[in-house]
Amino acid sequence: MNMRKNTITDGFKILIKYRYLIWVLSVKELKIQYRGSYLGFFWSLMNPLLLLIIYTFLFVIVFKNPAKAYPVYLFCGILPFTWFQSSILSSTAGVAGAGSLVSKSLMPPEIIVMSKIGASLLNYMLSVPILILFVYIFKMRLGLPMLYFPLLIMVEFFFIAGVSLFFSALNVFYRDIQYIIFNLTTFLFFSMPVMYFDSQLPLKIRHLIYLNPVAYIIKCFQDIFYFNISPRPLFVLAVLFISLIFFIGGYSYFAARKELFSDFV
Repeated sequence: MNMRKNTITDGFKILIKYRYLIWVLSVKELKIQYRGSYLGFFWSLMNPLLLLIIYTFLFVIVFKNPAKAYPVYLFCGILPFTWFQSSILSSTAGVAGAGSLVSKSLMPPEIIVMSKIGASLLNYMLSVPILILFVYIFKMRLGLPMLYFPLLIMVEFFFIAGVSLFFSALNVFYRDIQYIIFNLTTFLFFSMPVMYFDSQLPLKIRHLIYLNPVAYIIKCFQDIFYFNISPRPLFVLAVLFISLIFFIGGYSYFAARKELFSDFV
């Protein structure tokens, strides 16, 4: 029991001790993504904006969705999911592709995963001002519920970290995982109330949405940016509990296997 507790504590200690290194590597990761491009970080906005344009055309122009300010509803769901998806995809392959950084460096391999998540978080934060602009373009409001925003960012970070640590460790030994994750995250996107309201679903299957932990996080962001209400207390408690469980489980598995990484990378 003590060994397990120490392992979990080590996960938080690494985040605190190496916070500056994680920040530097996250910024470097982001710069590498756009190295040689004239528009630089502007490209971080293009993927969510293109998705927004496509889905707005489909659901507003083609399918005549009557919802008020529908692009805002879409955007405040697409952005946190894009952070989740891009983090999982990049970090799953991160440790397996790090080579000498894992086998010869004294740097904890957890840092590689955290820097991937950090780079995706920076991408997300660069997109948030565009979301706020959309809110005001469609004559909606932001108020005191925005105070929950930092909490939700922290909660989603730990959730993503737990999932990423688990799959990045698993991918070191089974390289098919990174390809499975791509298809799995695509399925998750279409199974969540990002493009549609859960009230539009038949009652018999509406509850199935909440079998997906990410749905709770998405709904909290929608409450803040679209409905301008405080996230439902039950959802906040759910995402806090789920995130901690995923982080503890993911880090425990990563820590138990990381001594073997150098033999496989």
